[in-house]
Amino acid sequence: MAKRIFSSIFGAILFAIVVPVGYYLGFDSVPFGEFKGVILLAGLGAVGGAVLGACFPKVFGFIFDNLIDY
Repeated sequence: MAKRIFSSIFGAILFAIVVPVGYYLGFDSVPFGEFKGVILLAGLGAVGGAVLGACFPKVFGFIFDNLIDY
């Protein structure tokens, strides 16, 4: 149970950072052209990352362990 919660938190943090950056690099702008668009993308990324982390705790746990080792 704890492994699923921790991997969900890690997925939420990871995707909350990656999604807005990836969107900006891909489209060279953000939705609504301001800070609200960045917050929207970060929120959507966090929700998606939390769901993926809860569904696949072994994968996100493996990534988290490898990042912590460095």
